[in-house]
Amino acid sequence: MDDIQKMTKYFRDSVAAELKIDFRNKDFITTHLEDVLQGKMELGEDDFKRLLDSKNEKLLAEPLNVMIVAKTIKTIYDGQQRVHNKIEEMSGIFYIPAVLYPNGMLAPSDGKLPWIPREHLFPIIDPELAIGNLTDFDEFVSENMYRLKEKLDWVRYISFAKEMYEQVTSTALEARTVKGIELENHVYLFKDDTIRTTASILKLYDDLQAYPNLNELKLYQTFMKREFTPLQPLIKNTYEEMNKHAAQMGGEYPLSPSQRECVNHFNHMEEGEILAVNGPPGTGKTTLLQSLVANLFTERALKKETAPLIVASSTNNQAVTNIIESFGKIETKWNNSHLEHRWVEGVHSFAVYFPSQQKEKEAKQKGFHFTNFRDKKNFFAEAESKENIEASIQKMLKECNQYFQMNFRDVKQCENTIWHRLVKVNDLRKRLLEVFHSYEGIRSEDEDMETCLQRLILKKEKLEKRVCAMKKRRNEWDEHFASMPLFYCWFLFLPFVKRKAAKYIRSFIQPDEDFIHEAMNAAEVKDIYREKINAVRKEMNHIRNMYIHVTQLKEIFEEVMEELIRLEIIEKHPSFTTLEEVNEFSDTTMKYAAFWLAVHYYECRWLTAERLSEKQQGTNLENVQKIFFANLPMLTPCFVMTFFQLSKLLLVYGNGKEKYLYNYIDLLIVDEAGQVTPEIAACSFALAKKAVVVGDVDQIEPVWNIHQSLDLSLALSNQVIPAKEQFPLLKELGLNTSDSSVMKAACKCSKYQKYEDRGLFLSEHRRCYDEIIEYCNQLVYQGNLEPMRGKAANDPEYPLARILTSPLSHIQVDSDRSSKRAGSRFNKEEAAAIAAWIHEHFQEICDAYPKDVPRSLVGIITPFKAQVAEIKRALHPQLKPLIDVGTVHTFQGGERKLIIMSTVYGKQDGCFFLDMRKSLLNVAVSRAKDGFLIFGDINSLSDSESKPSGLLKKSLKQGSIENKGAVLTYR
Repeated sequence: MDDIQKMTKYFRDSVAAELKIDFRNKDFITTHLEDVLQGKMELGEDDFKRLLDSKNEKLLAEPLNVMIVAKTIKTIYDGQQRVHNKIEEMSGIFYIPAVLYPNGMLAPSDGKLPWIPREHLFPIIDPELAIGNLTDFDEFVSENMYRLKEKLDWVRYISFAKEMYEQVTSTALEARTVKGIELENHVYLFKDDTIRTTASILKLYDDLQAYPNLNELKLYQTFMKREFTPLQPLIKNTYEEMNKHAAQMGGEYPLSPSQRECVNHFNHMEEGEILAVNGPPGTGKTTLLQSLVANLFTERALKKETAPLIVASSTNNQAVTNIIESFGKIETKWNNSHLEHRWVEGVHSFAVYFPSQQKEKEAKQKGFHFTNFRDKKNFFAEAESKENIEASIQKMLKECNQYFQMNFRDVKQCENTIWHRLVKVNDLRKRLLEVFHSYEGIRSEDEDMETCLQRLILKKEKLEKRVCAMKKRRNEWDEHFASMPLFYCWFLFLPFVKRKAAKYIRSFIQPDEDFIHEAMNAAEVKDIYREKINAVRKEMNHIRNMYIHVTQLKEIFEEVMEELIRLEIIEKHPSFTTLEEVNEFSDTTMKYAAFWLAVHYYECRWLTAERLSEKQQGTNLENVQKIFFANLPMLTPCFVMTFFQLSKLLLVYGNGKEKYLYNYIDLLIVDEAGQVTPEIAACSFALAKKAVVVGDVDQIEPVWNIHQSLDLSLALSNQVIPAKEQFPLLKELGLNTSDSSVMKAACKCSKYQKYEDRGLFLSEHRRCYDEIIEYCNQLVYQGNLEPMRGKAANDPEYPLARILTSPLSHIQVDSDRSSKRAGSRFNKEEAAAIAAWIHEHFQEICDAYPKDVPRSLVGIITPFKAQVAEIKRALHPQLKPLIDVGTVHTFQGGERKLIIMSTVYGKQDGCFFLDMRKSLLNVAVSRAKDGFLIFGDINSLSDSESKPSGLLKKSLKQGSIENKGAVLTYR
């Protein structure tokens, strides 16, 4: 087995590992094992309601999916110390999914199996925690699965579960111990809100394990290799690189230098390559992704190739919906042109969403284009309907006639005309770049062509005057030598005569004639002046040629500008001095126009493309899917989905069997990659040719499902590492499954390094005022962020000036200790203070932002779920719909004008959770555009500036606000 196969098995086993569920903070009830075995529970009056966790009376009559923890390790104390230090309290070791009816009857769960957590099955690092062997567990499941496919009742289901436990552990289910570990007497039961999302990922890994040559899958091989890619020098932003950048999706602003750097490196990518981009908050990750999609899409159109299949993915729906929202909000630039509107019916975005069934309703409510790859309903079916095609053909003809001022009769004419216009705009861009590339070697600093020509004229006139002066001076020397006494020439061999002749010549030498000396004769002086005049004439000729060249360049420049005005891409002639200025101008004009022309070119091709029959739309036959993957990208260049959906995307049926279309995606984009665990995403890299991975390892980390001890066991048992001493290297490479991320793994694969870390780096920050982002810059970014917005202190129109003393402000809420509920902290006084302050100031905040909807103004962040509930309860009913309250995790990727943070801790608590990871406060602070206001006891924060809370405490010292107490009414 080679290294890639070993890694595949290791990742597959990590995904497959059924783990413990931490139910300590859940609403649970306890019962007896005998009741579970009989399938009938004695429920108290409020038990079902508590499990349901809902006030909806209708749901109280519906069956409820529950999880039964049939066996839990007993927590034993010796004095104040737990005996089993390696085992958390309420550690379940045998789980049985079930359905509970309001009358207490139990029924088998649909599609879920009982399980023993993988961390309690050999092989593992801590053998004293093992209650059985993984081989025995797998063997039992494979040999007995047929029993669950029959008509199933509770008796058969619980019999299956009981035999599973007893065969794997060699212990009776009723026993109070297992392998010397004491177990609790009762059984826990809580609502089962887990969703089995990894089945498709496991299926893809299983196929990869059977794939005959994994080395053919270059991108997958790059991701999985256990070594750092050798570094190469960064690519400079040269004329050649500018030439390769053909299109932009947005026309409002040019790219920043670091965004352009990323595009330049993207344009050099080869098959199998991963480009890692570290993107701190507010640095334009979305704009960059749009640029990459637009450029690839337009390049393909220029070559008349099929539209590229581009997939953007992440693990959480918030990240993917952020992408799809951004691809549907492209601001229009031109008022007098229809170019920026879709020329077919029923399309309003450049992205299509592939949600799970559970997310389809939400997608519909938000107005997303969404479809699926099985029955292709919703957007695809509606777009490809006969009625929509016919309406779109008419719209295309109408729009083309209006835009080109021609009379088109069929779509093919439109397609040909649009393509030629696209080529023309691209050629104009290249001509303009070529003009200023040639001009670069001629111009002086900050000099446009007209100024340059005037300078050359003046220089030429100056040189002409200089030639005249030298000719005149040469003639004066002729006269001077002619008037020299003859005996000086006859008796020059005599010393005293030689001295007199030298004095005669020396007296005529002017201060600027340091090239003439007293020993020269008339011929020598004449020769030297001839050389001087020839040199100046040569320089004059060079200036003349430069003048002619710049004149020609100016003529070409003006021709290009006139053509751009005629094409309604610009309204008037701009003026440029540098190649970089021209490239920036191109971003918002020609590249932007080129993208829209590419959009309309592919719309035409889509209108004449092969269609699926109604019967074909419901199948995943290979030929059907290939038509689907050819047609849809012509309308929406970017497919957006989670990795759980992506692993199903390219599963097709052909030649009598299912198979995956490996290497089929042209570009895979991974967003918020710092939150994606490597084993969840890795298999999807086998489906693509190239990948751009964007994320920030200093933002919120992934939710790791695997504990380090189990991760180490899996790595050893799959021979990924020869010994546990090698495990840190796996972690360093970003390839372990207990504390790594796709972002970290991508940096390992990167050929480039910016600053101290591998991968490129987006550095220009535009979201927050400088005072806010400076905290994050000091906390995690080593000063590499470039704040671009400016200081609020220097902004005379700072919207929150009447409300906050500083963009980073604090309101003291005295508190000795916080309280705890179900393991989560809360602070009632702090929640009340926040609610009161918002009651008093929310209208004032709304008045400060008259053009913004109130819901986009304020967000409240806290580290603890219990405090989220406490704050929601305290808020005035009118304000609850207008203000989002959540933990830091729920706000990642979002932003608000004002972020309020509740620290919760009292001065006697300390603030362990805030200081545990820098990412927590980094995310919290960087959500705030105009103001970050902390409520809490300042004394709970650390005094050490080396800790996140301590650095924050230092930053807050200038921003203390008096707490006026609660107000009773909301205006």
